[in-house]
Amino acid sequence: MLGDYDRLPVRRGRPVTQEEMAEAVGVSRVWYSLLESGSTNRTSPKVLERIGGALMLDAADRTRLFHLGMPELGPVEVGAESALVLESFAVVRAAMKRLWTATTEIEALETVAEQVAGIVNDADLVFYVRRLREGEWEWPYVVDRGMGQRNRDAFAAATSRMTPAEIDEFLFYPRLSFAGEVATPEVYTSTAVRHAYRDIFCDPKVNLGALLHARVCSRSGLIGGFTVKHLGVHEYSAEQRAIMGTLAELTSVALS
Repeated sequence: MLGDYDRLPVRRGRPVTQEEMAEAVGVSRVWYSLLESGSTNRTSPKVLERIGGALMLDAADRTRLFHLGMPELGPVEVGAESALVLESFAVVRAAMKRLWTATTEIEALETVAEQVAGIVNDADLVFYVRRLREGEWEWPYVVDRGMGQRNRDAFAAATSRMTPAEIDEFLFYPRLSFAGEVATPEVYTSTAVRHAYRDIFCDPKVNLGALLHARVCSRSGLIGGFTVKHLGVHEYSAEQRAIMGTLAELTSVALS
């Protein structure tokens, strides 16, 4: 593959030609040849973005490509946060393409949960949640680095004496009522919920006290979301919060 462009079977495993790149990007072979040789300076950001997508460049290489294609940008070094933002745009773009082809709620939630795992790639757990009825949720793991059963046992212990409404609050509902909202356990208002989370999930034996959740809700009545969890204390960056919120909002739109 060259990004979304499917190479002909006879070309797979062979060097990529200028003809293939030109077709994948949507330009003529002659123009692409001029671009590679440096004979043309008339390059648009859209074309450079398509080239970066076809070559499946990471954030650093994509930035380098833009500097080569648009020298007027100057030799600017991209910081770590800016690189994460650029990479996040690529993740959102990829998620959108997959979302529009999803045929079921579960397929859409699984698809975006995988994208979330790519953004928060050091998480010990990544999963989506879906509300079945009051106080009853499902939450299959997309990423489980050996903490899944410990998390399920802790959830069962924490919610064993909760009412259905309190269980819903434990899953940030109705606290997060709008698509794209994100939260950490600091938003819990119920004393029972707050104490249960602190006493069980923050216990050194469980040590799964850090989490970030993003809300998904659709016009068809779906209430769900995406959750990432880390062992011990963990700070989630503004970029990670923003990208999870954006992906949750896109999912909500796609399922409405």
